[in-house]
Amino acid sequence: MHADPYKDGVLVKEHHERLVADIDNFALDAGIKPHWIYRPLPDDFTKREIDYLKAFRKHIAGATGVSGIVYSGPNGAGKMERRMAAMAGALVRNFIRSRVMTLGTVLDLLASKQMPEITCILIPNFFYTQAEGGTIASWQTSALLDFLSHRQVTGQQTVLYASNKDSLRKEYGLGFGAMISEHFLDVEI
Repeated sequence: MHADPYKDGVLVKEHHERLVADIDNFALDAGIKPHWIYRPLPDDFTKREIDYLKAFRKHIAGATGVSGIVYSGPNGAGKMERRMAAMAGALVRNFIRSRVMTLGTVLDLLASKQMPEITCILIPNFFYTQAEGGTIASWQTSALLDFLSHRQVTGQQTVLYASNKDSLRKEYGLGFGAMISEHFLDVEI
């Protein structure tokens, strides 16, 4: 049993009754726990993140030229996973299909050509340097660039975490670096 999902005032019964009635399935589809849908955003969310969420429908309509967010900085104790779960919950409660996925899941879905059409995909482990244990094959890098390009052209948003954006540009190539610099908002954590 869940806590009262209306207690914090984030959800309004008149608007969210259908969502609350099936909250477990909405959370399952988003890859998050149900409480992220009805709790307020954490206090440490920056103005840039909040502004991104407020303008989300403009982003998907192509009015801003923004394809998503790229987070960078140290990710200790699951900080990025929590941040992305909170963001996905905010999108779900605004009736925007979003899903938190690991990079491995994304690569598997791309390889099997079974990637679902989701308005916002959030990848909390998108890039770690080789020294941090992160590495993918060159063909996977190409597949990820194609994936991000397709999402950009179709107006879908992608939220990424890269432990080091300079290393990402070096390891994934100039095209990748240009895509990230030109179309993604930078948020340092």
